[in-house]
Amino acid sequence: MRVFIVLSLLLSSLSSNVLADTYTQGTGRDPRLRVAYFNARTHKPFDALIELATTANKRGQIIDAGPEMNAAFLAAANELGVSLSALGIKLSHQNESQYVGNSAADIYANYNRGVSLLKSNTPLDGVSVLKEISVGEYLENDTILLQDKANLTLAYYFLESGDNRSAVHYFRQVRRLSMYANKALVGLGWALLSPNTGTEGETALDKLNASKVSAEGYLWSGSEDDIAWSRREAPFRRAWAIAKGEKEEDLRAAIVPWMELINRDSLDPAVQEVMLILPYIMLHWDGQETRAQQYYVSAVERLKQASQDLVKIENDIRSGGLISSIRAADIDSNGWDIWLSELTANRLGGYLSLLLDSAEFRNTLQELRQLDLIYKRLNTLGGGSNEAALAEVDDARATLASELEKLALTRIVERRHRTEAYSAEAEFALARNYERLRLQLSGVVWSGGES
Repeated sequence: MRVFIVLSLLLSSLSSNVLADTYTQGTGRDPRLRVAYFNARTHKPFDALIELATTANKRGQIIDAGPEMNAAFLAAANELGVSLSALGIKLSHQNESQYVGNSAADIYANYNRGVSLLKSNTPLDGVSVLKEISVGEYLENDTILLQDKANLTLAYYFLESGDNRSAVHYFRQVRRLSMYANKALVGLGWALLSPNTGTEGETALDKLNASKVSAEGYLWSGSEDDIAWSRREAPFRRAWAIAKGEKEEDLRAAIVPWMELINRDSLDPAVQEVMLILPYIMLHWDGQETRAQQYYVSAVERLKQASQDLVKIENDIRSGGLISSIRAADIDSNGWDIWLSELTANRLGGYLSLLLDSAEFRNTLQELRQLDLIYKRLNTLGGGSNEAALAEVDDARATLASELEKLALTRIVERRHRTEAYSAEAEFALARNYERLRLQLSGVVWSGGES
């Protein structure tokens, strides 16, 4: 893989057109280096290194682009897994540890360490690590997205440990247009339902362990990031059956983020969870039984449709639709960004949004797109000397495409099974509600117990 990348970069750089020498080559004013810098910062490392290698070949000396550009070029090389020296590129004052030491990779490592500590005997150490990420200032989209994930992780940790005040704070730190926004809205509603709860008298770890014990034994469909945890442990089960007075005010506040979420994509697990939260809440709100019934009926219909849509998506992946869509979007240099921005607009055609939260899928997708770009560049060079390299790159593309399809299918099948479980639970809740209404109409007084 690395050999392909190095060979392709060298061949592409040798075939590039020469720009007019109205500037000093190899400096920060060099248009090629400015293009390379832009490509590096926008995560187009192959394009960035082509321009950089071209400048190095033309100039034949050390590139003096300044610390900021040098850092971006080193990051681009690191993203491709190659060294600049293998491409014949030398940067002024090159010190890889200086530029890579505060890279996105280190931030990801800190996040993973924080999550591991949350699950250890010293969870507060993990909280400290994640808080550092939460308050950091980042410019790259990837690291900003990771910051959203760190805020979400902290919020659910505090929610499950009983510190709702802190949970509300971190849920609200997740950006509204982030891929984690839906999960944050689910948790925010539960935190607002008891907004003044804090960890007083016992440690967060004690409350977290207690909540995990009490949650055992439930027949539950499961969902990502424990978004269903709060409904299993809802205060209605323990303290109050009908919301009144101050509790009713809290309930009104909690419903706001859930109402925002309810009409979003029903393929999203967070939206599916809210489909069951709202009717559950309505049953504990005086005079809202009819609305609860309507929400349950709607949930059953929407979840059945979601299951059917997921079957269509599986068939599309198996027929090669996913790979075709990816490559069609990459034909135009701006097509990829446009496609990503329209994911929610075209529901079935944009099912990539259901897969991007898998790190393994994202990494494989990035490798495939990089190989596609390498193949395209080698193909434009022509000449018999490229045929062997083209064949090897093409074989690697086929292998990665097959691997990407398998990852996508595994993910979509998991989503379908989860959706079917939600659908079964919605039908059961609807049937139970019908039975409750039948008993009320027949004169049997409902005990008001667990629902």
